[in-house]
Amino acid sequence: MAETPKSTQPTEAGQLRFDSVVDELKKELDIVGASMFGLPFVKRRGGKAFAGLYGDDMVFKLEGEAHEAALALDGAHMFEPIAGAPMKAWVQVPPTHETQWADLARKAEASLHA
Repeated sequence: MAETPKSTQPTEAGQLRFDSVVDELKKELDIVGASMFGLPFVKRRGGKAFAGLYGDDMVFKLEGEAHEAALALDGAHMFEPIAGAPMKAWVQVPPTHETQWADLARKAEASLHA
């Protein structure tokens, strides 16, 4: 299996921000830590991943208005872990918007119910 490029590995500060969001979500949602692309992600227990950490950015699997709103954030863009192959439902959001990460993660988790 190919090793995850170093540039996608979070810094200590990025990991702490991600862990803080996950801890907050665990108080209200039945979620567990997971790994995708060798990086930290979070998923519904027994279900699919809906958010993760890519470098120091968080990525969220969103739909509809939540997807559009996330893409409209300054610096946010489609998640493209492999150049030329964006994951259309996933949005990568930089830490400049970390105050919105927990809410975006809630919306991503809620979209799994649909």
